[in-house]
Amino acid sequence: MLARGFQRVVPLFVLCVPCAFGQLPKRVENCLPYPTFAQEIREMRPADPMPSRVRVRVIRVEFDSKDGIPTNARDEISAELRSHVFERDADAAYLDDLANDIAEVGARGALQERGYFTATAAAKLTALQSEGAEVSVAVIVTAKPGPQYRAGDIRVEAADNSSLEFSTEVLRDLIPLQRGEPFNVEKVREGIKNLTLAYGREGYVDMTAEPDLQIDEAHETIDMVLKIDQQVQYRVGNIEFMGVNRVTREKLMQSLPKFGQVFNGTLLEEFFRVNRAILPPNVSRDDVNVSRDPKSKTVAILFDFRTCPSI
Repeated sequence: MLARGFQRVVPLFVLCVPCAFGQLPKRVENCLPYPTFAQEIREMRPADPMPSRVRVRVIRVEFDSKDGIPTNARDEISAELRSHVFERDADAAYLDDLANDIAEVGARGALQERGYFTATAAAKLTALQSEGAEVSVAVIVTAKPGPQYRAGDIRVEAADNSSLEFSTEVLRDLIPLQRGEPFNVEKVREGIKNLTLAYGREGYVDMTAEPDLQIDEAHETIDMVLKIDQQVQYRVGNIEFMGVNRVTREKLMQSLPKFGQVFNGTLLEEFFRVNRAILPPNVSRDDVNVSRDPKSKTVAILFDFRTCPSI
């Protein structure tokens, strides 16, 4: 059974592209001497007023003396909350919304990292001082840590009993959580991220990993099986550049995989870093469209670096 709080991992890249690369990038759209239909629609919509913002500083953190939170966990939660400045829209409920975030992430999250997997927490904020957009608050945290669970058996296996790209031993080593340690939810997330990166480098950009947890209340341990759904392995199909000359295109192609090679889903960030000196100014990952074809198991990559023509 999938435990609450765990969700499917988002694929490494959200691979989406307008049909046939037909949508103009905003950089080019703004060059046109007449508004596009999309621009006209946007301009017809009334502009939403920008909400005012407040900066909230936590200057005092208090705990219920009967809640059972270990002293070192209290110190960590308090120090972490007091080290941040929280920015919020200044609506009527911003303190209540921030209190919920602090309870869920600041308090419950910190306890779950220490093995208190079933911990619950609540927080109440009281405004102490306000100077313009600067608000100082005190936080009262109440929590029920519950049992401290330790990691039991941890395995990785295919979701559909198929063969995996990597050995289960290699995949297990990517999860930084060992038997006997406090069951740290953050280490589970880190392990899933490591798995996603490893599979993304081998073209499995749609891979998902779902944790299946079995809680042993008697021994206060949690066994976990990470079930891998590899999906399709993609290879490189068509690569197209717009807005660069032939010489620049040839230089840029040198740092990209060739047609038919496995698509490395982590390569695009490196592409921009390596080629920054010869790329047009102000281009970014937003100027790249990657579309995938499940039938051919290939991806098409379009680099759209067009700029306004000189007058």
